[in-house]
Amino acid sequence: MINNVQEYYQCILDNLTGGLVSVDLKGKVVYLNDMAGKILRLNPGTCCRDAQYDAAFADFPALTSVIKETLETSRCVRRAEISIMHDNTPLILGYSTMLVKNHEGAELGISVIFQDISFVGRK
Repeated sequence: MINNVQEYYQCILDNLTGGLVSVDLKGKVVYLNDMAGKILRLNPGTCCRDAQYDAAFADFPALTSVIKETLETSRCVRRAEISIMHDNTPLILGYSTMLVKNHEGAELGISVIFQDISFVGRK
């Protein structure tokens, strides 16, 4: 039985198999799940808390570009790819974006969900 619905929802986000980054309308990073931290090699608890996305993800210009475009246009992307670099090693991220809205339909921010697909289908 679930006693704390908020905790349950938090556990869902924390246990996603993909990375999840959420940014409010002012560009502040609201949430970075553990898998996003692993993929980007960032500490979700300390690197991005209350930081502007362009500063938090300065080492990943393709990701900041996706966030910026989604914030500016409110258009969502389904199943696209970007390349990022880690220690001179290119990684390919498959991603989708979504708008975060409250129950009345007002936009609160955006989220990007992504996975490292660098080696998917490659031998």
